[in-house]
Amino acid sequence: MLPAIFRECVDHIENHGMCEGIYRVSGVKSKIEELKAAYDRGAPPRLGEQDPHTVASLLKQYLRELPEHLLGQDLAPCFEEACDHSTQAETVHEFRRLLALVAPPSCLLLAWLFTHMEHIISREADTKMNIQNISIVLNPTVKIGNRVLYVFLTHVPELFGSVSLKPAVRPLRWPNVASVPSLPDTADSIEEEIRRQEFLLNSLHQDLQVGEKDPSKEERLWEVQRILTALKRKLREAEKQEREGEDVKELSCQPSEDLSKEETSENEVINTLLAQENEILTEQEELLALEQGLRRQILRDILEDLQKQNEELEVKNTHLTQAIHEEQEAIIELRVQLRLLRSEQQRQPGPPPPAPTLPHRPETDRPPRSPATKATRIYGPRSPSL
Repeated sequence: MLPAIFRECVDHIENHGMCEGIYRVSGVKSKIEELKAAYDRGAPPRLGEQDPHTVASLLKQYLRELPEHLLGQDLAPCFEEACDHSTQAETVHEFRRLLALVAPPSCLLLAWLFTHMEHIISREADTKMNIQNISIVLNPTVKIGNRVLYVFLTHVPELFGSVSLKPAVRPLRWPNVASVPSLPDTADSIEEEIRRQEFLLNSLHQDLQVGEKDPSKEERLWEVQRILTALKRKLREAEKQEREGEDVKELSCQPSEDLSKEETSENEVINTLLAQENEILTEQEELLALEQGLRRQILRDILEDLQKQNEELEVKNTHLTQAIHEEQEAIIELRVQLRLLRSEQQRQPGPPPPAPTLPHRPETDRPPRSPATKATRIYGPRSPSL
Protein backbone atom coordinates (compact mmCIF):
# COMPACT_ATOMS: atom_id res chain seq x y z
CA MET A 1 0.00 0.00 0.00
CA LEU A 2 1.04 3.57 -0.66
CA PRO A 3 1.50 6.12 2.14
CA ALA A 4 -1.54 8.30 2.81
CA ILE A 5 0.37 11.54 2.26
CA PHE A 6 1.37 10.44 -1.26
CA ARG A 7 -2.04 9.15 -2.33
CA GLU A 8 -4.00 12.07 -0.93
CA CYS A 9 -1.70 14.68 -2.48
CA VAL A 10 -1.87 12.96 -5.88
CA ASP A 11 -5.65 12.62 -5.60
CA HIS A 12 -6.04 16.31 -4.67
CA ILE A 13 -3.86 17.51 -7.56
CA GLU A 14 -5.62 15.20 -10.02
CA ASN A 15 -8.98 16.71 -9.07
CA HIS A 16 -8.13 20.31 -8.15
CA GLY A 17 -4.53 21.04 -9.14
CA MET A 18 -4.35 20.95 -12.95
CA CYS A 19 -3.34 24.61 -13.03
CA GLU A 20 -0.52 26.55 -14.63
CA GLY A 21 2.93 25.87 -13.19
CA ILE A 22 1.88 22.97 -10.96
CA TYR A 23 5.01 21.43 -9.35
CA ARG A 24 7.07 24.34 -10.72
CA VAL A 25 5.61 27.11 -8.54
CA SER A 26 6.51 26.76 -4.85
CA GLY A 27 3.84 26.79 -2.15
CA VAL A 28 3.70 28.64 1.15
CA LYS A 29 6.40 27.21 3.43
CA SER A 30 4.45 27.67 6.67
CA LYS A 31 1.43 25.88 5.20
CA ILE A 32 3.64 23.05 3.97
CA GLU A 33 5.09 22.54 7.46
CA GLU A 34 1.61 22.70 8.96
CA LEU A 35 0.35 19.93 6.66
CA LYS A 36 3.46 17.83 7.30
CA ALA A 37 2.98 18.15 11.06
CA ALA A 38 -0.66 17.04 10.68
CA TYR A 39 0.42 13.90 8.82
CA ASP A 40 3.12 13.19 11.43
CA ARG A 41 0.49 13.38 14.19
CA GLY A 42 -1.90 11.18 12.25
CA ALA A 43 -4.48 13.97 12.17
CA PRO A 44 -6.64 14.44 9.04
CA PRO A 45 -5.12 17.30 7.02
CA ARG A 46 -7.36 19.81 5.29
CA LEU A 47 -5.96 19.69 1.79
CA GLY A 48 -9.10 21.21 0.33
CA GLU A 49 -8.38 24.47 2.13
CA GLN A 50 -4.87 24.75 0.68
CA ASP A 51 -3.52 26.14 -2.56
CA PRO A 52 -2.66 23.41 -5.15
CA HIS A 53 0.96 24.61 -5.27
CA THR A 54 1.24 24.08 -1.50
CA VAL A 55 -0.01 20.49 -1.85
CA ALA A 56 2.38 19.88 -4.76
CA SER A 57 5.28 21.27 -2.73
CA LEU A 58 4.34 18.96 0.15
CA LEU A 59 4.44 15.97 -2.22
CA LYS A 60 7.85 17.05 -3.57
CA GLN A 61 9.17 17.40 -0.01
CA TYR A 62 7.92 13.90 0.84
CA LEU A 63 9.67 12.43 -2.22
CA ARG A 64 12.84 14.38 -1.48
CA GLU A 65 13.01 13.11 2.12
CA LEU A 66 12.53 9.42 1.31
CA PRO A 67 15.21 7.45 3.18
CA GLU A 68 16.08 5.24 0.19
CA HIS A 69 16.45 5.80 -3.54
CA LEU A 70 13.29 4.83 -5.43
CA LEU A 71 15.27 2.78 -7.95
CA GLY A 72 17.67 1.42 -5.34
CA GLN A 73 21.27 2.55 -4.90
CA ASP A 74 22.59 -0.52 -6.74
CA LEU A 75 20.08 -0.47 -9.61
CA ALA A 76 20.11 3.28 -10.36
CA PRO A 77 23.37 3.09 -12.41
CA CYS A 78 21.91 0.14 -14.36
CA PHE A 79 19.00 2.31 -15.53
CA GLU A 80 21.50 4.92 -16.73
CA GLU A 81 23.40 2.26 -18.66
CA ALA A 82 20.16 0.97 -20.21
CA CYS A 83 19.68 4.37 -21.86
CA ASP A 84 22.78 3.68 -23.98
CA HIS A 85 21.06 0.99 -26.05
CA SER A 86 20.80 1.71 -29.74
CA THR A 87 16.99 1.42 -29.94
CA GLN A 88 14.16 2.54 -27.69
CA ALA A 89 12.70 -0.97 -27.77
CA GLU A 90 15.87 -2.42 -26.24
CA THR A 91 15.93 0.34 -23.63
CA VAL A 92 12.30 -0.27 -22.65
CA HIS A 93 12.90 -4.03 -22.48
CA GLU A 94 15.89 -3.50 -20.17
CA PHE A 95 13.87 -1.06 -18.03
CA ARG A 96 11.13 -3.66 -17.58
CA ARG A 97 13.71 -6.24 -16.52
CA LEU A 98 15.24 -3.84 -14.00
CA LEU A 99 11.86 -2.76 -12.61
CA ALA A 100 11.17 -6.39 -11.71
CA LEU A 101 14.19 -6.16 -9.38
CA VAL A 102 13.03 -2.97 -7.67
CA ALA A 103 11.35 -3.35 -4.26
CA PRO A 104 7.56 -3.76 -4.76
CA PRO A 105 6.58 -0.71 -2.62
CA SER A 106 8.99 1.51 -4.55
CA CYS A 107 7.84 0.08 -7.88
CA LEU A 108 4.20 0.80 -7.00
CA LEU A 109 5.08 4.36 -5.99
CA LEU A 110 6.97 4.85 -9.28
CA ALA A 111 3.97 3.59 -11.24
CA TRP A 112 1.65 6.06 -9.52
CA LEU A 113 4.13 8.92 -9.78
CA PHE A 114 4.81 8.63 -13.51
CA THR A 115 1.17 7.91 -14.33
CA HIS A 116 0.26 11.08 -12.45
CA MET A 117 2.97 13.05 -14.28
CA GLU A 118 1.71 11.68 -17.59
CA HIS A 119 -1.72 13.10 -16.76
CA ILE A 120 -0.17 16.50 -16.04
CA ILE A 121 1.75 16.46 -19.33
CA SER A 122 -1.42 15.47 -21.20
CA ARG A 123 -3.05 18.62 -19.74
CA GLU A 124 -0.20 20.84 -20.97
CA ALA A 125 -2.66 23.42 -22.27
CA ASP A 126 -3.77 24.03 -18.66
CA THR A 127 -0.63 23.21 -16.70
CA LYS A 128 2.01 24.61 -19.11
CA MET A 129 4.14 21.63 -18.03
CA ASN A 130 5.78 19.46 -20.70
CA ILE A 131 8.26 16.59 -20.41
CA GLN A 132 11.22 18.94 -20.11
CA ASN A 133 9.61 20.98 -17.31
CA ILE A 134 8.58 17.85 -15.41
CA SER A 135 12.12 16.45 -15.74
CA ILE A 136 13.59 19.69 -14.38
CA VAL A 137 11.28 19.38 -11.36
CA LEU A 138 11.75 15.65 -10.72
CA ASN A 139 15.51 15.43 -11.26
CA PRO A 140 16.54 17.01 -7.91
CA THR A 141 13.45 15.66 -6.15
CA VAL A 142 13.81 11.92 -6.79
CA LYS A 143 17.52 12.05 -7.82
CA ILE A 144 16.94 10.34 -11.17
CA GLY A 145 18.82 11.44 -14.29
CA ASN A 146 17.07 13.26 -17.12
CA ARG A 147 17.62 10.43 -19.62
CA VAL A 148 16.03 7.89 -17.29
CA LEU A 149 13.15 10.27 -16.54
CA TYR A 150 12.54 10.74 -20.25
CA VAL A 151 12.17 6.99 -20.78
CA PHE A 152 9.79 6.68 -17.83
CA LEU A 153 7.65 9.65 -18.90
CA THR A 154 7.37 8.55 -22.54
CA HIS A 155 6.70 4.83 -21.94
CA VAL A 156 4.35 4.71 -18.96
CA PRO A 157 1.91 2.09 -20.38
CA GLU A 158 4.74 -0.20 -21.54
CA LEU A 159 6.56 -0.03 -18.21
CA PHE A 160 3.72 0.09 -15.68
CA GLY A 161 0.64 -1.13 -17.52
CA SER A 162 -2.73 0.47 -16.97
CA VAL A 163 -2.45 1.99 -13.51
CA SER A 164 -5.71 3.32 -12.08
CA LEU A 165 -5.23 6.21 -9.67
CA LYS A 166 -8.02 5.38 -7.27
CA PRO A 167 -9.07 8.03 -4.73
CA ALA A 168 -7.45 7.61 -1.35
CA VAL A 169 -9.63 6.22 1.43
CA ARG A 170 -8.47 7.08 4.94
CA PRO A 171 -8.46 4.29 7.53
CA LEU A 172 -11.50 3.97 9.76
CA ARG A 173 -11.34 5.78 13.10
CA TRP A 174 -12.74 4.73 16.51
CA PRO A 175 -11.64 7.48 18.92
CA ASN A 176 -14.56 7.08 21.32
CA VAL A 177 -14.84 3.64 22.89
CA ALA A 178 -18.40 4.29 24.04
CA SER A 179 -19.69 4.55 20.45
CA VAL A 180 -19.26 1.84 17.82
CA PRO A 181 -18.25 3.06 14.33
CA SER A 182 -20.10 1.96 11.22
CA LEU A 183 -18.16 -0.95 9.75
CA PRO A 184 -18.22 -2.12 6.11
CA ASP A 185 -20.83 -4.71 5.21
CA THR A 186 -19.41 -6.87 2.44
CA ALA A 187 -16.52 -9.26 2.88
CA ASP A 188 -14.44 -7.54 0.17
CA SER A 189 -14.81 -4.08 1.70
CA ILE A 190 -14.03 -5.48 5.16
CA GLU A 191 -10.85 -7.16 3.88
CA GLU A 192 -9.77 -3.93 2.18
CA GLU A 193 -10.27 -2.00 5.42
CA ILE A 194 -8.33 -4.67 7.32
CA ARG A 195 -5.40 -4.18 4.94
CA ARG A 196 -5.47 -0.42 5.56
CA GLN A 197 -5.59 -0.88 9.32
CA GLU A 198 -2.78 -3.46 9.31
CA PHE A 199 -0.61 -1.14 7.20
CA LEU A 200 -1.29 1.65 9.69
CA LEU A 201 -0.58 -0.69 12.61
CA ASN A 202 2.82 -1.66 11.19
CA SER A 203 3.68 2.01 10.59
CA LEU A 204 2.78 2.90 14.18
CA HIS A 205 4.88 0.01 15.52
CA GLN A 206 7.88 1.21 13.51
CA ASP A 207 7.45 4.82 14.64
CA LEU A 208 7.21 3.81 18.31
CA GLN A 209 10.23 1.51 18.10
CA VAL A 210 12.44 4.06 16.34
CA GLY A 211 11.26 7.38 17.76
CA GLU A 212 10.64 8.67 21.25
CA LYS A 213 7.68 7.75 23.42
CA ASP A 214 4.55 9.40 21.99
CA PRO A 215 1.30 9.01 23.99
CA SER A 216 -0.87 10.03 21.02
CA LYS A 217 0.64 7.33 18.79
CA GLU A 218 0.31 4.74 21.56
CA GLU A 219 -3.38 5.63 21.92
CA ARG A 220 -3.81 5.38 18.15
CA LEU A 221 -2.12 1.97 18.25
CA TRP A 222 -4.71 0.61 20.67
CA GLU A 223 -7.48 2.23 18.61
CA VAL A 224 -6.28 0.41 15.47
CA GLN A 225 -6.14 -2.89 17.35
CA ARG A 226 -9.74 -2.39 18.53
CA ILE A 227 -10.83 -1.68 14.97
CA LEU A 228 -9.01 -4.76 13.66
CA THR A 229 -10.69 -6.96 16.26
CA ALA A 230 -14.13 -5.61 15.33
CA LEU A 231 -13.42 -5.93 11.59
CA LYS A 232 -12.26 -9.54 11.88
CA ARG A 233 -15.35 -10.38 13.90
CA LYS A 234 -17.53 -8.68 11.27
CA LEU A 235 -15.67 -10.54 8.51
CA ARG A 236 -16.39 -13.88 10.17
CA GLU A 237 -20.06 -12.97 10.41
CA ALA A 238 -20.16 -11.93 6.76
CA GLU A 239 -18.44 -15.14 5.65
CA LYS A 240 -20.84 -17.13 7.81
CA GLN A 241 -23.83 -15.45 6.19
CA GLU A 242 -22.40 -16.14 2.75
CA ARG A 243 -21.89 -19.80 3.61
CA GLU A 244 -25.41 -20.07 4.98
CA GLY A 245 -26.76 -18.45 1.83
CA GLU A 246 -24.86 -20.94 -0.31
CA ASP A 247 -26.16 -23.82 1.82
CA VAL A 248 -29.71 -22.58 1.40
CA LYS A 249 -29.24 -22.39 -2.36
CA GLU A 250 -27.84 -25.93 -2.46
CA LEU A 251 -30.70 -27.23 -0.36
CA SER A 252 -33.27 -25.48 -2.52
CA CYS A 253 -31.76 -27.06 -5.64
CA GLN A 254 -31.99 -30.59 -4.21
CA PRO A 255 -35.24 -32.60 -4.31
CA SER A 256 -37.13 -32.59 -1.07
CA GLU A 257 -37.02 -36.37 -0.81
CA ASP A 258 -33.20 -36.47 -0.74
CA LEU A 259 -32.92 -35.20 2.80
CA SER A 260 -35.38 -35.59 5.55
CA LYS A 261 -36.28 -32.67 7.77
CA GLU A 262 -34.65 -34.33 10.74
CA GLU A 263 -31.28 -34.70 9.01
CA THR A 264 -31.44 -31.10 7.79
CA SER A 265 -32.08 -29.77 11.28
CA GLU A 266 -29.28 -31.90 12.74
CA ASN A 267 -26.82 -30.66 10.12
CA GLU A 268 -27.82 -27.09 10.78
CA VAL A 269 -27.32 -27.52 14.52
CA ILE A 270 -23.91 -29.13 14.01
CA ASN A 271 -22.80 -26.43 11.59
CA THR A 272 -24.01 -23.73 13.97
CA LEU A 273 -22.16 -25.25 16.91
CA LEU A 274 -18.98 -25.65 14.90
CA ALA A 275 -19.20 -22.06 13.68
CA GLN A 276 -19.76 -20.81 17.23
CA GLU A 277 -16.82 -22.87 18.47
CA ASN A 278 -14.58 -21.44 15.75
CA GLU A 279 -15.70 -17.92 16.63
CA ILE A 280 -14.96 -18.49 20.31
CA LEU A 281 -11.52 -19.88 19.52
CA THR A 282 -10.76 -16.99 17.20
CA GLU A 283 -11.87 -14.45 19.78
CA GLN A 284 -9.73 -16.16 22.40
CA GLU A 285 -6.75 -15.97 20.07
CA GLU A 286 -7.40 -12.27 19.46
CA LEU A 287 -7.74 -11.59 23.18
CA LEU A 288 -4.55 -13.52 23.83
CA ALA A 289 -2.77 -11.49 21.16
CA LEU A 290 -4.03 -8.26 22.71
CA GLU A 291 -2.92 -9.45 26.15
CA GLN A 292 0.53 -10.31 24.84
CA GLY A 293 0.76 -6.94 23.12
CA LEU A 294 -0.23 -5.18 26.32
CA ARG A 295 2.34 -7.15 28.31
CA ARG A 296 5.03 -6.30 25.78
CA GLN A 297 4.08 -2.64 26.02
CA ILE A 298 4.19 -2.74 29.84
CA LEU A 299 7.54 -4.53 29.81
CA ARG A 300 8.84 -2.02 27.27
CA ASP A 301 7.77 0.85 29.53
CA ILE A 302 9.40 -0.81 32.54
CA LEU A 303 12.57 -1.39 30.53
CA GLU A 304 12.64 2.25 29.44
CA ASP A 305 12.23 3.41 33.05
CA LEU A 306 15.02 1.09 34.21
CA GLN A 307 17.26 2.31 31.41
CA LYS A 308 16.63 5.91 32.41
CA GLN A 309 17.37 5.12 36.06
CA ASN A 310 20.54 3.28 35.02
CA GLU A 311 21.64 6.27 32.94
CA GLU A 312 21.03 8.61 35.88
CA LEU A 313 23.01 6.32 38.20
CA GLU A 314 25.84 6.14 35.70
CA VAL A 315 25.95 9.93 35.51
CA LYS A 316 25.99 10.19 39.31
CA ASN A 317 28.69 7.52 39.51
CA THR A 318 30.77 9.40 36.95
CA HIS A 319 30.45 12.65 38.88
CA LEU A 320 31.30 10.92 42.17
CA THR A 321 34.33 9.20 40.66
CA GLN A 322 35.51 12.49 39.22
CA ALA A 323 35.08 14.23 42.59
CA ILE A 324 37.04 11.47 44.37
CA HIS A 325 39.79 11.73 41.77
CA GLU A 326 39.98 15.49 42.21
CA GLU A 327 40.17 15.10 46.00
CA GLN A 328 42.96 12.54 45.66
CA GLU A 329 44.91 14.87 43.38
CA ALA A 330 44.45 17.72 45.89
CA ILE A 331 45.74 15.50 48.74
CA ILE A 332 48.78 14.46 46.70
CA GLU A 333 49.52 18.08 45.85
CA LEU A 334 49.30 19.09 49.53
CA ARG A 335 51.65 16.25 50.52
CA VAL A 336 54.19 17.37 47.92
CA GLN A 337 54.02 20.96 49.14
CA LEU A 338 54.47 19.79 52.75
CA ARG A 339 57.57 17.75 51.85
CA LEU A 340 59.07 20.67 49.93
CA LEU A 341 58.49 22.95 52.90
CA ARG A 342 60.18 20.52 55.29
CA SER A 343 63.18 20.06 53.00
CA GLU A 344 63.64 23.83 52.72
CA GLN A 345 63.54 24.14 56.50
CA GLN A 346 66.22 21.47 56.87
CA ARG A 347 68.57 23.19 54.37
CA GLN A 348 68.45 26.61 56.15
CA PRO A 349 71.12 27.10 59.10
CA GLY A 350 69.65 27.50 62.53
CA PRO A 351 70.23 30.65 64.75
CA PRO A 352 73.54 30.77 66.89
CA PRO A 353 73.21 29.45 70.40
CA PRO A 354 72.90 32.16 73.07
CA ALA A 355 76.08 33.15 75.10
CA PRO A 356 76.31 31.66 78.57
CA THR A 357 75.57 34.08 81.35
CA LEU A 358 77.21 34.06 84.77
CA PRO A 359 74.98 33.77 87.67
CA HIS A 360 74.35 37.09 89.33
CA ARG A 361 75.30 37.27 92.94
CA PRO A 362 74.01 39.96 95.23
CA GLU A 363 76.39 42.40 96.91
CA THR A 364 75.77 40.96 100.31
CA ASP A 365 77.31 37.65 99.26
CA ARG A 366 80.61 39.18 98.14
CA PRO A 367 83.54 39.36 100.69
CA PRO A 368 84.67 42.83 101.81
CA ARG A 369 87.46 44.29 99.71
CA SER A 370 90.65 45.75 101.11
CA PRO A 371 91.75 49.31 100.27
CA ALA A 372 94.56 47.94 98.14
CA THR A 373 92.24 45.88 96.13
CA LYS A 374 90.07 48.82 95.50
CA ALA A 375 93.04 50.91 94.43
CA THR A 376 94.24 48.18 92.12
CA ARG A 377 90.92 48.00 90.42
CA ILE A 378 90.86 51.78 90.01
CA TYR A 379 94.44 52.60 89.10
CA GLY A 380 95.77 49.24 88.08
CA PRO A 381 98.65 47.43 89.73
CA ARG A 382 101.51 49.49 90.96
CA SER A 383 104.86 49.20 89.15
CA PRO A 384 107.73 47.96 91.24
CA SER A 385 109.84 50.64 92.89
CA LEU A 386 113.31 51.25 91.61
